[in-house]
Amino acid sequence: MRKITVLDFCSRIGIASDEIPVVVKAGINIVGRYRSLYKLTAQAMPDLLEAKVQSVTSTREEVILQITFKDFSTKRP
Repeated sequence: MRKITVLDFCSRIGIASDEIPVVVKAGINIVGRYRSLYKLTAQAMPDLLEAKVQSVTSTREEVILQITFKDFSTKRP
């Protein structure tokens, strides 16, 4: 199965997300809390939007996105 980015996930869900709060986690760390998926795409930093979605947990109170950030090489050619 192909891993999708946070931006892809938000665009696929789109307007159907309503105003359900979203918590974004990387490992055990909470990276951000947003009022909805719409607010996530509008307010998040580009590195968060390019991160890969590992899992999505949906509860009555919130949606939890478990992500891994894109690896950037620090080596110079």
